[in-house]
Amino acid sequence: MAKKTSPETFAEQFVELESIIQWFEGGEMDLDQGLDKFKRAMVLSQVLKERLTEAENQITRMREDQPK
Repeated sequence: MAKKTSPETFAEQFVELESIIQWFEGGEMDLDQGLDKFKRAMVLSQVLKERLTEAENQITRMREDQPK
């Protein structure tokens, strides 16, 4: 599997992660391809988690800045 750069949008990254999950659920068991896909899924899941945390922090800051 050739190295890919991360898709730019959250949605594209999420779709790619879902496609990897579907590949594993499909039962195709090529060890080398599976390892590559697993590594990519780990990178994507970490990036998505970080992006969600950033969004949550931004929302928290916006709510704190609102007059009460």
